[in-house]
Amino acid sequence: MIIIPGTDLYLGLSGAHGKADPLPENALFLDQIHGNRVVANPAGGERADGMIIERGCGIPALRVADCLPVFAVWDDFTGAAHAGWRGLAGGIIENLIVAVNSQLRWLILGPCICGDCYSVGDEVREAVMAGDPSGARGHLQGKVDLRGSVLRRVRQLCGETFQLINIDECTLESKNLHSFRGDKTVERNFLWLAEIEQGEHIRQLNVETECNSPERRKN
Repeated sequence: MIIIPGTDLYLGLSGAHGKADPLPENALFLDQIHGNRVVANPAGGERADGMIIERGCGIPALRVADCLPVFAVWDDFTGAAHAGWRGLAGGIIENLIVAVNSQLRWLILGPCICGDCYSVGDEVREAVMAGDPSGARGHLQGKVDLRGSVLRRVRQLCGETFQLINIDECTLESKNLHSFRGDKTVERNFLWLAEIEQGEHIRQLNVETECNSPERRKN
């Protein structure tokens, strides 16, 4: 569990091994299709890869293996996006961010396959680079950096006004997380953004937070 400082929210994660946070019964999952559609206040099961939910109206949740789980917090809304290379190239992040006409407060990037491990063909790399503010400079030759590309896209839209929580853990390298590229598993890591039901939480955070170890997910 990671507390989102200055809010009443936490990021929950359930992976392959180790301590798993309990998944809320009312977590809302989409029928993820590697596209760029974002839906508002979903009931669950919609064919889309992004959602925007009014605060208090639901818990955005994602199923991922090597794709990047992205969560966003505004004053009155929370959002989530499943950012694989297809969705990223198609504009899923841009569609998520522009769906709310207010200042983004928090961007939360979960674990995914890292830019050093994600080997792709030229067509895939070029598709992602096309909408990346850094273009080819943001990706190693023959690789795609999902995390870096998402952050650059959000900063292009929002500037530096939001706070960042970056769980910089590679699903392919981690023993605690499911990875499709690692073992072709059909299992998925679950992540969700929910309200804290009890206990204290940090009120302020003035610097970017980097979470580089699974230990950071523990209470």
